[in-house]
Amino acid sequence: MENTFELEITDIAFGGNGLGRKDGFVYFVPGTIPGELIVVEETSRKKNFGTAKLVEILRSSQNRISPACSLAFRPPENNKSVVEHCPGCSYQHVKYEEEIRIKNRHLENFIRHNLKIDPATVMDVPVPSPSDLNYRNKIVLHLSKNRLGYFAEDNVSIIDVDNCPLADIEINAKLAEIRQDLNKYSGSSDITFRYTLKDQVQFWIENRSVDGVLEEETAFGVLEVPCGSFFQVNPKCADLLAAETAKMANDSKASSLIDLYCGCGFFSIAAAKAGIESVIGVDSDPVTIKSAVKNAVALGLADKCRFSAKSAEVFMTENSRNMKSEETVVLLDPPRGGLSLKLKNQMISTGVKKLIYISCAPDMMGRDMKFLCECGFKLKKARLFDMFPRTSHFETIAYLEK
Repeated sequence: MENTFELEITDIAFGGNGLGRKDGFVYFVPGTIPGELIVVEETSRKKNFGTAKLVEILRSSQNRISPACSLAFRPPENNKSVVEHCPGCSYQHVKYEEEIRIKNRHLENFIRHNLKIDPATVMDVPVPSPSDLNYRNKIVLHLSKNRLGYFAEDNVSIIDVDNCPLADIEINAKLAEIRQDLNKYSGSSDITFRYTLKDQVQFWIENRSVDGVLEEETAFGVLEVPCGSFFQVNPKCADLLAAETAKMANDSKASSLIDLYCGCGFFSIAAAKAGIESVIGVDSDPVTIKSAVKNAVALGLADKCRFSAKSAEVFMTENSRNMKSEETVVLLDPPRGGLSLKLKNQMISTGVKKLIYISCAPDMMGRDMKFLCECGFKLKKARLFDMFPRTSHFETIAYLEK
């Protein structure tokens, strides 16, 4: 076989690909683990790195396990080529304890690279998910030519999915039911599945407007969530994150919290329940703000929690004079793309002194924290919560202050 050679995997890059060097040149190889000696075939080569596919494992890692999913990457056997695999899970072949260690090293690297500090001085122990399988309360599958599943690595073709081990078992039961008559949904492109204990499995087609609300059970009460609105996909881990958020707010000695991406009020209400005297939640979606208001009333927190349907940037512009108090902590939980440059500048110009930053994108969070720390903030604490087991993603919560 052309372009094949032995390679020792020494690290795992952010995203989940194993990293090895041949004559000093870096190769990235999916489905591998540090410590493994493998045979690979080069698949692409650029100026500074190459990619390769696994051909054979000569020395296996003690952290390798058999994947729980039939569509997860598996090394070839008996000279057979590897079947097309689902790229969503980077760590199905890795013991869960090792996955946590790998992800925590990635967070350490982002902090070290962006802030030039020793991560050990600010990082707390990582928090694993209570379940590493069947934890997702929502999945979105793509439909084309009688195939229903996730996108392949080319982001175009669809890998047929009969069962997703990450999804709640009730979602998988509904998926099996729908697959019995896929022709019924021909012409559609996406099917979203959403599960709550109260509402069971709801599903809708494409991005059409979805009416109605769901009820999510949390550690601090039942929350109303509009069907099409964002909610954490791993509820059990989200409860742990909410408790940590409330603890950070209390430890900051602040009496008021401003939650700039509040959604249905998940973190706002958790903080109010934990003793924060005054909470203001802000979100640009008026539908989810209506649910946040209802949630505060239903849980007896209407006197503590106020909600506003505005963008974070507009709210900061209108309330710039009220942000300087030592009694106020600002909570940021932005979309994956991170904070806008305008909002970062507002964090500086308005005199905000205390920040809690939650992110599912450590690369974007690292970029934003670098900006904030160059402008006077200091990172005091960071902690990983594994909201997305078996994938390359994870949640981070950080506390910064001036």
